[in-house]
Amino acid sequence: MTQPQNALLLPTLLLASLATYFPLPALAQNTQALEADEITVDDASGTLTAKGEVRIEGADGVLTTQWLTLSQETPETPARFRVPGPLTLIQSDGAKISASSAELNRTLDTGTLTDLRMSLAKGARLGAAEASKNGATFDLRDGVFTSCPACEKNPDASPLWQVRAGRIHYDQAAQDVIYTNSRLEIYGLPVVYLPYLAHAGPEVARRSGFLTPAFTSSNTFGRGVEIPYFFDLAPNYDLTVTPRLSAKQDPFIKADWRHLTQKGSYQLTTYWHEPKDQLAEDTSHSPRGGLVGTGDFHVADWDIDFAVQEASDDLFFKRYKINDTSRLENRLTATRLWDNQDLTLETRSFRNTVSPETAASVDQILPSLTHQIYFDAAVFGGQLDMTNRLSHETRELGIDVSHLQSQLDWSWRHIHQAGFVWEANNRLVVDAYHYSKPETDAQTEEIENAEDYLAANATALTLSYPLQSTQAGHRQTLTPKAQVVLASENDDYATIPYIAAASLDLTSAQLFQPIAPTQEASRVNLGLSHTLEMTDGLRSSFFIGQSYNLSDLSFSEKSGYGDDYSALLADWAVYMGPLTLKQNTRLGKDSHEILRSESSGELAFTKFTLGLEHSFYEAEQLGPDRDILEEAAANVDWQMSQNWSLSASQRENLETGARVKTNAALLYEDECTIFQIKMERDYSRVSGTSIKPETSVDITFTLKTIGN
Repeated sequence: MTQPQNALLLPTLLLASLATYFPLPALAQNTQALEADEITVDDASGTLTAKGEVRIEGADGVLTTQWLTLSQETPETPARFRVPGPLTLIQSDGAKISASSAELNRTLDTGTLTDLRMSLAKGARLGAAEASKNGATFDLRDGVFTSCPACEKNPDASPLWQVRAGRIHYDQAAQDVIYTNSRLEIYGLPVVYLPYLAHAGPEVARRSGFLTPAFTSSNTFGRGVEIPYFFDLAPNYDLTVTPRLSAKQDPFIKADWRHLTQKGSYQLTTYWHEPKDQLAEDTSHSPRGGLVGTGDFHVADWDIDFAVQEASDDLFFKRYKINDTSRLENRLTATRLWDNQDLTLETRSFRNTVSPETAASVDQILPSLTHQIYFDAAVFGGQLDMTNRLSHETRELGIDVSHLQSQLDWSWRHIHQAGFVWEANNRLVVDAYHYSKPETDAQTEEIENAEDYLAANATALTLSYPLQSTQAGHRQTLTPKAQVVLASENDDYATIPYIAAASLDLTSAQLFQPIAPTQEASRVNLGLSHTLEMTDGLRSSFFIGQSYNLSDLSFSEKSGYGDDYSALLADWAVYMGPLTLKQNTRLGKDSHEILRSESSGELAFTKFTLGLEHSFYEAEQLGPDRDILEEAAANVDWQMSQNWSLSASQRENLETGARVKTNAALLYEDECTIFQIKMERDYSRVSGTSIKPETSVDITFTLKTIGN
């Protein structure tokens, strides 16, 4: 005889009514609730049948279906839920499982499922024709894994990529995914077979293992592959070792070390290689390498940071296409701040890599001590700051210099009620130098004294008068500006060795910025700027200016300053919707011929950007022994679709007709995949070395969840 039960009874009432047919512990000890539209119990077999909207709450999750049976527990056979139709199991960890049928124990944590579909974290999915479940462990037969989303129109369609295997072992607790007899499929077509494959589950943020490989091709290395291996050594530090195996060279090793400490963090990257053929310089095949790193720390009241860039030979980074730097620099800085002052300790070393200066003339600054004070009280109505600096520079070739400098900066600004803007600045520097001269060095013959004591001062008075006109649809501002600079013009500074006098370079941004008093000359600066803003979004700016020398000091043609008056500066910019045009020009002071010209244009839409650049420099604008330089560059960024993007750039030397560098990259990215092809052609040469034009191609295929 069967006894129908009311639908959707409260769990307590339902379990009480079933106690006659099932021992209460057998059904209710680990099954918190069973609800259905209709529940019947067969007296003869003791089988419970639930139909309609069936819902079971178990220790391992919640199961919903339209029909199931529950067998009676016996000493030989435990009670089992048999679900002959489609079901959904939401596990206690949030994972969603669907299947066409299943047989599970009363706690829902052990059993078998057919036609399983399982949704994991970060969009990953598992599927199998048949799967067995034992707690947090799944064994899938004829299974697939992917992190690509299912097609909305055809959920059964093959995704962009999936890993199919005869057997997949998935341990949710350990987050291990292990495949036996697996193959990678692209849109359902097998492309790579692997008898064994293992990777971390999607919930793992980091774990030791192989990362996404990159396939490379270049002139000097030939075809190769980079296979990074990540060492998860601790939660706060890790190591990634990337060997490059290639056809023409022995393995090239790159290692990235990251370390997070309680006081800060730092990163170090090392390179090592034993070259042959094209990479061997002067038939030398000895191992060579490089080190690059940065770090930031906060210790007590000090902020400490460092940067390191060192190599076994001058051209290592350029030869191996790591970077194009022409100067290697190492730095260690420590700074402490107070309310109105700061103290900085710094040490630096430099090594030029391309210029005639060799490693034998390395310049080291050890140490450099700088103390700054910002006075709270106004002095003569303005702000007064003091900077004291002590440094010691050593050279393997040349003169060692100890330098002590005190600098006072005073600034004042006032806006008159009539609209005039007055600004005044004064900088006073006092310097003391001590030289350590080698006994045999021709460079030191002109140094007569072991010490020098010098001082210099520069005062600048600036007047500007902004004139603004606002009318319907637009606003214009016209600003004439004049500045008088009075400098002490101490010629003795020209005798100081290694002083950076060649750094002067006149631009519109620097015209009204006073030069350091040690290099400053008395002069008058004049400029006129105009800005236009339209309500329809059109904006434009224009500037013209010139400097007039009141002193007897001479300036190089490269600097832009003249013995009597400077070159003419003329800059303009237009912003019109997606279009941006800019022009910076330096014109000859007499003939007004173009000495320098820097032009750029950009057309930027939501998915497409086109940029063009043109630059022109007369020979004297680049320094002695330099030719005219005229270059043009173009770059394109195109978001072709939601997933595909293209970027490309090219730079050419128009004077010689030679290309400088060409880059192109094609990128595909979606929720589950990153695919990129990068090509670079570097046309640069370094005379007397093995550095010649080089073409490189990198191909990277990243399977998200696996590769990341």
